[in-house]
This record gives sequence, C-alpha cells and structure tokens, in this order.
Amino acid sequence: MTEISFKTISIEGKDLSFTKNLKKTLTSNKVAIVLPTENPELRIELISEESEKRILSLSGQGLVREFEIFYRIRYRIKTPDSETWSQENILESRRDFTYSDSNVIGKEEEERQLTESMRIETITNLFNQIQLSKK
Repeated sequence: MTEISFKTISIEGKDLSFTKNLKKTLTSNKVAIVLPTENPELRIELISEESEKRILSLSGQGLVREFEIFYRIRYRIKTPDSETWSQENILESRRDFTYSDSNVIGKEEEERQLTESMRIETITNLFNQIQLSKK
C-alpha cells in the first residue's frame, strides 16, 4: 500500500468485523484515528457489511457443486470543507469455490479463508478509496 495523504481520520458508525484491521492499517501508515470532535481531515462512516452465499451450480443428481460467496461493505465519507456526507459507497468482493459433501470440513475451512481474504481485499480497496478522496 502507498502512504496515505491524511494525517487524521475519524471512523464512525457501526463497529464492523474489519474495523479493527482498518484502524491498524491506517495507524501503520502514520494516520491518527481521532474523534469527530477533533476536526479530522476525513471522516468515514461505516454503515454496514454483508456476507452472502449462493449456489452457483448443481451436479446431475441435484447436489451442490459450486458456491459463490459475496462480501460487501457500505460506507460514506465527509471532508471538513463539505457540509454533507458523500453518497453511500459500496465495495464488494466475490469468490467461487467448489463444494463436496465428502469433504465438508475442508470446504468449510476453504470458505472461511476465502471470506477472510475478501475482508482484507475490502480493507485495501477502502484504503485506496480514502487515498483517492484527497485528490
């Protein structure tokens, strides 16, 4: 990741599953996490996160062969020179994975790892969006 051009940011709204990792990423890039009352250079409001799992394909016998999983977050930002929040932004990651009833535990672990990688990807994408909002 490149260095971010903000020195202070407030993170508001809901405490989502990736909030702690987002704060860690920002502080490791020398960004102070402050309260909204401390006049941050950027305010981020975390609105929601969702995970979804859909059947992608079935075998000839009607058994699930593939799943598609989604992870999405909704957020908005506000700079000191704007009077209102930005429109709601959505970041989404999607992965497909094969499934087998004969390897349920292994496939559950694969799904967990894919979901975690999607969270990390989302943090990276949010970090990049924050960087772009300065320009």
